[in-house]
Amino acid sequence: MSNHLWAHSPNKQGLAQCLSDHQKAVGELASEFAGRFGANELGRILGNVHDIGKTNPDFQDYLRKASSPGTTCASKARPVPHSIYGGLVLKKIGQDPLAIVASAHHGGLEDLPDSKHKLAETVDVAWFKKALDSLDMDSISKAAIPQYANDRLTCEFLIRMLFSALVDADWLDTEAHFEPQKRSIRGSYATFDELWDAFSQDQERLIGETSRNAPSRVNKARCEIYEACLKAAEGEQGVYRLTVPTGGGKTRSSMGFALRHALKHNLDRIIYAIPYTSIIDQTADVYKSIFGEENVIEHHSALEVPPNVDEAQTELELRRQLAAENWDARIIVTTTVQLFDSLFSNKPSRCRKLHNLARSVLVIDEVQTIPIDLVQPILDVLKELVAHYGVTLVLSTATQPAFSGNSPYLKGFQPEPCEIVPNHAKYFDVLRRVDYRVESQPWTWEHVADEMRGQQQALCVVNTRKDALALFELLNDNDATFHLSTLMCPAHRRDTLEEIRRRLRDGEPCLVVSTQMVEAGVDLDFPVVLRAIGPLDRIVQAAGRCNREGSLGIGQVIVFTPEEGSNPRGTYKTAMSEAQKILSTPDCNLHSPEVFDRYFTLLWQDCDLDPKRITEKRKAFLYASVAQEFRMIADDTAPVVVHYGSPDLDNLLAVIKYKGSANRDEWRRLQSLSVSIWRSLVSKYEQQGFVKPVIEGLYEWTGVYNRQTGISTTECPDPADLVV
Repeated sequence: MSNHLWAHSPNKQGLAQCLSDHQKAVGELASEFAGRFGANELGRILGNVHDIGKTNPDFQDYLRKASSPGTTCASKARPVPHSIYGGLVLKKIGQDPLAIVASAHHGGLEDLPDSKHKLAETVDVAWFKKALDSLDMDSISKAAIPQYANDRLTCEFLIRMLFSALVDADWLDTEAHFEPQKRSIRGSYATFDELWDAFSQDQERLIGETSRNAPSRVNKARCEIYEACLKAAEGEQGVYRLTVPTGGGKTRSSMGFALRHALKHNLDRIIYAIPYTSIIDQTADVYKSIFGEENVIEHHSALEVPPNVDEAQTELELRRQLAAENWDARIIVTTTVQLFDSLFSNKPSRCRKLHNLARSVLVIDEVQTIPIDLVQPILDVLKELVAHYGVTLVLSTATQPAFSGNSPYLKGFQPEPCEIVPNHAKYFDVLRRVDYRVESQPWTWEHVADEMRGQQQALCVVNTRKDALALFELLNDNDATFHLSTLMCPAHRRDTLEEIRRRLRDGEPCLVVSTQMVEAGVDLDFPVVLRAIGPLDRIVQAAGRCNREGSLGIGQVIVFTPEEGSNPRGTYKTAMSEAQKILSTPDCNLHSPEVFDRYFTLLWQDCDLDPKRITEKRKAFLYASVAQEFRMIADDTAPVVVHYGSPDLDNLLAVIKYKGSANRDEWRRLQSLSVSIWRSLVSKYEQQGFVKPVIEGLYEWTGVYNRQTGISTTECPDPADLVV
């Protein structure tokens, strides 16, 4: 390396990267990214000063030593901190919001008091003064924060988005230096015009098929809903509601809306967020079959692997991985957990993708599944995206929560979200496929079992895994009875669902006991469904597994109160109480979408919608605290690998243990054979001989794994069905 100032050590071609080139390139990229939300000059400034600390002679000496032949690992392990200095420059000239971003671009956004403490440092050394003299301080100091960021919440969110723009720009330019081959692989997706052509052709094919096979009333309703989506897509950007009953074809219709709306307003991407990994594959597969695998990016925990694996990948696999890092693709299919945890995170790797939410169509499927204790913080952020970042939001479900208005209990969307389907209530009658029967007296599990035995095919959905096991044990006297819960690994659940579907299709006996994991979108079609009393929206979602294709005329849904059942605590229990009140009223009509407006309005009154005071922490710019408090699901679980249908698992685990790590292929194989247990119980299970460690954070289940019910121990608590 010469005596120039360098940003990065030599790459595989032996070329180091000049600091001025890196800062300029990052500035241009960050300006482009931030320009999508009216902050291009702020992005440029951040890029131009973010690595000014690398002008420190000590840092330059570190780079030279790190790149010298024969340098020891010990000397390489002592880098010189540099990110704080860009923040100090910006703080010095009064650009406090930008200072927070620049100083955080490696370590992550901190709570404001901690950030202020670090930025209060005075640097009185020659190299820093020289660096300041090289900058146009006057123009930097005059750069203005966008006028829309005129209160604490909007300013807090702007800082998040600028942080995202800087981090992604920095990482992309660094990647281009060290791995230039990846630059050509990123991007190059089909245009929305091309995607629309593929979609409309496939839609015509489907309409032709369904006109021959589906009942005429169902086919007619689906076509009308689809046409309403295309018409509504010509409207202005804002908040829309797609209120469609089960079987109304909302997966395709919502994509039709998103494509036409993106074309109308020249938007950059479509992001489809789904609550359950149990249905994300099925939705992604539909879209991949239409648009091609290369144009649909899935991003959720089942597809995430440990970083820095170096085994060979195909170009398509690498493109998917790169696009998932920052959501730089036309169509993203992800989980609501991935989406919202990222929006409230403070970590560079999580926040990197956020700026690509700007100028997008964001579809939130099964929107009623947003956790009640996070409703207000999530709505606050969604409103921010719509108001200032060019996002059109689509709230899609058959059971719309009351997210509009401005009551003492909820600060919702104003004005009222626009209904995509006019007179949508009529389709709940047109597509009506079930009758509800609400039992007034509690039922014992024996009574439930007897009711199911009287049916050729029936599904019973209960509230907890403990209840599912209790009912299954009473029914399990033949090979036609099945159990579904997260005690079973994904491969086991998938095999069980395939056998259930085969029996349903062939008309064979089939009795299924399941937890709530089958309620939203899992493609099952029973003539009779029983549902233990639960939240009202969950009851209707369970009914979506009854007479799903409308081939029976009318199916039957029985709602009962378990005499000895166990109930989840907290807001779930509160929601059950509100459901019981509404079900007991004589005018209760679960086929009317209006009942859910009433139900959710009552629920918002009874529940604290922000018990961790996340919104107040956001107003105080407590980024690290917000990230710590905001959790869509508990993150205190550990994966245990079970012995199910994999004869070479012992050898695989032995290899991983010997290496001390798992590569990409190994990790994917393990995920399909893993069950989550609470970390607090890991040491207890080790002592009892149920688990043993494989590598850090990964365990092997050495207890009993039942071929029907999965992990066999009554002590394993019930982790959430949602997966990151």
